[in-house]
Amino acid sequence: MQYQNEKTSVDAAAYTEDYFLTECDGYDTYLESEGKVLARRLDALWSFLHATPGMKVLDLGCGRGEISIYCGLYNITAVGIDYSAQALKLAQAAITEAESTNPTVWVRPRLLFANAQHLPCPDNNFDRVIMSDIVEHLYPRELKAALQEVKRVLKPGGELLIHTMPNLWYYHYGYPVFRLAQRMRGTKLPADPRERIRYVHLHVNEQSPTSLSCALASIGFSTWRVWLYDYRDYQEYEKLMRWIMRQLTHLPLIQKIFCDDIFARAVK
Repeated sequence: MQYQNEKTSVDAAAYTEDYFLTECDGYDTYLESEGKVLARRLDALWSFLHATPGMKVLDLGCGRGEISIYCGLYNITAVGIDYSAQALKLAQAAITEAESTNPTVWVRPRLLFANAQHLPCPDNNFDRVIMSDIVEHLYPRELKAALQEVKRVLKPGGELLIHTMPNLWYYHYGYPVFRLAQRMRGTKLPADPRERIRYVHLHVNEQSPTSLSCALASIGFSTWRVWLYDYRDYQEYEKLMRWIMRQLTHLPLIQKIFCDDIFARAVK
């Protein structure tokens, strides 16, 4: 793969407080719970993480710190890494708030300011690494370097868990159908689904299940699996539309072009 014309990285300054508190998924749950409750996306990730007390977890691209805090509340040692100073400021405030509630079990997460391509961590150190919504923010060269670093810091048999969105198959094939259906219901949507996202310029490496699988295969993990999973409840729609959305995002084959969330697990 050639990267000659690729930009170096997204400027860390682009990840502002406004981004984390008004656009980054789960901000409403974060604001309401001060980071102690997981939004639906993060709750889905937690259910797939299979982390147990005593494990060491690297929360790579930790953002506001919710997963790192949850680890601490379950007697799991967590290290949260981000290259956004604003993210770490929010994560630190949330950790301090969680600690002030005097939880019966608490292992204070450690936060580090670092780039995903150069992890300040020893080899074979973590049982789990989680990359929640960071893949689409890394240019291909950066993603390859980050995945190589993840493999380095994982213990033998350790697992990487990924969530990324959008699913390009949905953008290319499913969204036009959804847009037409919404138009018939009297709701006009833009032709390009990205126009609905204020910070879409931060998405520099959107994936399909196939492209993410190829990225993992190129690193040499012993095994990996990529799947689609819809965690939404669609409460904003009436009953019939909720049922239709759930069918479209869960039925085999159809799901591939209507489910917008890609998950992956890779084992060292």
